[in-house]
Amino acid sequence: MKVPIVITAPPPEFGELHASAEFTDPDIMDHDHTYVPGFSELRLARDRAIVEVMQGKRRPADVPTLPYNLRWVRNQSRDGKPDSRKVIRAGNRGYQAVTKQEHIGEGKLLKELPPGAKVEADGTILQGDTILMIAPADRVARNELQKQEKTRSAARRTEAGFAAAVAETGGRPMRSASPYINKELGQPVRAELNPKSKSKSE
Repeated sequence: MKVPIVITAPPPEFGELHASAEFTDPDIMDHDHTYVPGFSELRLARDRAIVEVMQGKRRPADVPTLPYNLRWVRNQSRDGKPDSRKVIRAGNRGYQAVTKQEHIGEGKLLKELPPGAKVEADGTILQGDTILMIAPADRVARNELQKQEKTRSAARRTEAGFAAAVAETGGRPMRSASPYINKELGQPVRAELNPKSKSKSE
C-alpha cells in the first residue's frame, strides 16, 4: 500500500523547479556579465579544447584560436562623467569601437546585440559604463608578446638589483637564503606580423 505524500508547506513563490543540466551549462549567458553572442561561444569552445588537451583527449595543435578579441572598455569615471582615457588606451593597442552598422546583423561579425546593451546615435554599443571594442587576432597576439617581454625585462632588472645590493654590502648570503624571483609567464602566443590576407567571406 502506497502512502500518499502529505504537503505540509506552501509551494515556492514562483513554483517548483528541480535541478537540470541548465543549472551547470556554461553556455547560459547569465553566468557571464560580459557575454557577447557568438564571441563568448568561441571562447568557451577554446577553453573546453584546452581541458581536453589536459585530459589527453585532444592534440595541442588542434586547439582553436580566436579570429579577433572583443572587450568592454570603461568610458566613464566613477562618478558617471564621460572619461575616454581607457578608450584611447585601447585604441593605441589596436582596438576600435564595435558599431551596429559595421558589425551587428545577419551576415556580419555578430548576429545580435549583447543582452542589455544599447546603441548610441553614432552606432557604438554601450552597456552600463562600458563600450564594446574589437581588435584583430594578430594585433592582440602582438600586445600579449609585448606584455610578456615587459614582464621578463622587469624581472631581469629586479634580479640585477638584488645582486648589486648583495655585492655592495660585501656579504655572501647562504645558498638557502639567496634572493630569487619566482617567474610565471602566460601561455606562449604566436604573432604573425604579416598575416596572410583572408577572403571577405571569412
